[in-house]
Amino acid sequence: MLAQLFSSSSRLVADLPDAVRLIARLRWLMLGAGGVLLLLLAAAGLSLPWLLLLQALATLALFNQLLGGQLQRGASPLLLLRLGLLADVLALTECLAFSGGAANPLASLYLPPVLFAALLSPGVFAWGLSLLSMLAYAALFGWHLPWPLQGSDAAYAFSLHLLGMWLTFALSALLITSFVSWLARQLAAREAALAAARETQLRDEQLLAVGMQAAGAAHSLSTPINTLTLLVDDMLQQHAADASLQENLFLMQAQLAACARALSRLKQGVQQADTAQALFATLAQQLSGWRSLRPDVQLDWQATPGPDPLVRLDAAFWPAFFNLINNAAEAGGGVLTVTAALHGKLLQLDIINPSGRLSTAQLQRAGLAPLTSSKPAGMGLGVMLSHATLARLGGTLTLENRPEGGVHACVRLPLRLEEQA
Repeated sequence: MLAQLFSSSSRLVADLPDAVRLIARLRWLMLGAGGVLLLLLAAAGLSLPWLLLLQALATLALFNQLLGGQLQRGASPLLLLRLGLLADVLALTECLAFSGGAANPLASLYLPPVLFAALLSPGVFAWGLSLLSMLAYAALFGWHLPWPLQGSDAAYAFSLHLLGMWLTFALSALLITSFVSWLARQLAAREAALAAARETQLRDEQLLAVGMQAAGAAHSLSTPINTLTLLVDDMLQQHAADASLQENLFLMQAQLAACARALSRLKQGVQQADTAQALFATLAQQLSGWRSLRPDVQLDWQATPGPDPLVRLDAAFWPAFFNLINNAAEAGGGVLTVTAALHGKLLQLDIINPSGRLSTAQLQRAGLAPLTSSKPAGMGLGVMLSHATLARLGGTLTLENRPEGGVHACVRLPLRLEEQA
């Protein structure tokens, strides 16, 4: 775990101000613990240079207060972090020098500042602070005031040393656990954000590949569609007397015209102008046009009764919407229900086909990769494209199997409402 934190700590540069604030709070906690410890030692009757020890703690407290003020004024967080850790080492050295030197078990408190420096400021400063801590610790062997003993009682001195060792361990464990836990949470959040970014990038790459293929297909299909349109027009003139054939030819002409319009929209990249439209009336009109292309489908369209608000629908919404109802119509055996409701500024569309089911794997992968399609000519791209488009528009798409059979696709899309004229 520590190896991962060391290797990943450079990613947390953007979170350095938060780290400085956390270390400042931990420093206040340590100063409070130091004050309580001095009170306990005084109550135990020990004779220590109280003014010098209080001066060291008060100086560090004042410095910590100044660091907080400078951070709020926009000073460099990295500089404040380094100054704070350096002040910790110097204040600890001063306190130890006045209370037994290297024999004081609290000397192990040199470790937390060194660890924080290695995690948040690796490089020259971390190595420098580590070397300074080792030199200060070594200097305490020869330069310090003696620890006062009650009657030179060796047993008392040993028990006091053991108590100090426990206290040092407790304080170090508190500091390291608090900070490393915070750092681990930051890394987990960063990894989650990176995973989401990689997922979005993968989806965008897939969409780009599909878009390039669609552009190539549009270019390739233009000539055959124009040729078929001319042939149908000629056949209409040649077989004007054949009523049954005329009916089929008119249907072919309408279908070819629809294909030509779809290719034209694909080339232009725009389906309709970005103007305010009546929401439910526009949905009904679009579904009516879709019905003319899919006369084999039994569609039940329902909209919330009441006022029809004016909204601005992005042109990219319609291909995503038609992808979903085409999939539902083909998977549901030619029967589907589409209902629309407006909740505040959120449009909710429920697309239900009464038959068929999605597997657990399909539900998990919906929108992340092409779904495995059971349709004879299905490529499984419709849901993925719709999911990506709705996500770009700020909406969501959820799929679930209905208990009574069939699949329920729920679209939620935020809208830009316009004032009624």
